Amino acid sequence: LVPAVQEQAAMPRSWQGVLDPARAIAKRNVGLLAEAVRQGYTIIATEPSAVLALTREYPTILDDDEDALLFAQHTQDACYYLWQLHQRGQLKLNFHPQRISVGYHVPCHLRALGVGSPAENLLQLIPGMRVTRIEKGCSGVAGLYGLKRDHYWTSLRAGFDLIDTMRKGAFQVGMTECSTCKIQMEQGTTRPTIPPVKLLALAYGLLPEVAALVRAQGKRLVVT
Repeated sequence: LVPAVQEQAAMPRSWQGVLDPARAIAKRNVGLLAEAVRQGYTIIATEPSAVLALTREYPTILDDDEDALLFAQHTQDACYYLWQLHQRGQLKLNFHPQRISVGYHVPCHLRALGVGSPAENLLQLIPGMRVTRIEKGCSGVAGLYGLKRDHYWTSLRAGFDLIDTMRKGAFQVGMTECSTCKIQMEQGTTRPTIPPVKLLALAYGLLPEVAALVRAQGKRLVVT
């Protein structure tokens, strides 16, 4: 269930202190989806910063509104939601084997959620999938910071170790949940960075365009 009229999470506005527009967006989203929560639905998002906005920013900027609190209590990161399904024995494991090596960057917003590394756990269920952590610190983008002209080169310097590993690492593709980290990881390299939910979809036999993208990186395949 994805309401066509829902809006983006408003995290950039909230974090920049532009609270009136952020509050208006939060009210619309909560008003649209709180009733679904009362009916038993869980709100999920694939972007960690959006999950932070829905669970931590909305109750604050809406003054602990009852619906905002209910909304926050039933919002989860998508991979965390799927990993919980697996732990309850409810996740389908009919994965197609994937001989793919993945370099995984854990974004800071996911760390802030305190849910561990559910995407990494999920992909390790896929036969043939190899996931290697890229422990090179922050990507340097920091939300909107690295997208501003005045900060661009500082952002690149902060994320240089990650960018360099993306160029030279022994894996086919990069992976991260964060869309701005993805932008940074693809700086200066033709090696793509793919969100974990798309790699999961690939393993279920969906998204053939992702399969084509991975095949194009075949020369970088590192498996035993």
